[in-house]
Amino acid sequence: MRILRYDGPGVVRLAFHGELDLATTDLVDTYVSAALAGEDVRRLVLDVAGLTFCDSAGIDALLAARAGAASRDVAFQVVGARGIVRRSMAATGVLALLTAA
Repeated sequence: MRILRYDGPGVVRLAFHGELDLATTDLVDTYVSAALAGEDVRRLVLDVAGLTFCDSAGIDALLAARAGAASRDVAFQVVGARGIVRRSMAATGVLALLTAA
């Protein structure tokens, strides 16, 4: 469901693929927690371009990831939202919050 990549000093990118729903949110939590456990992480980017679906549980997981990053003073951004994923974020009012640089 994810690919971990380092985009430069202090920047971790997690790329998610497939569906983000109640059945997969625990994986998001696990990967985000592992990424934030790094000592030198200053920015966490969640790349959702590969997602084909995201329900309200998925939105909650993204918001929890943002909160976890904020609690560690790590910059956070969701990138690549398109199609139904982007529409889900827009409909729930979190698109700007999650995608702001």
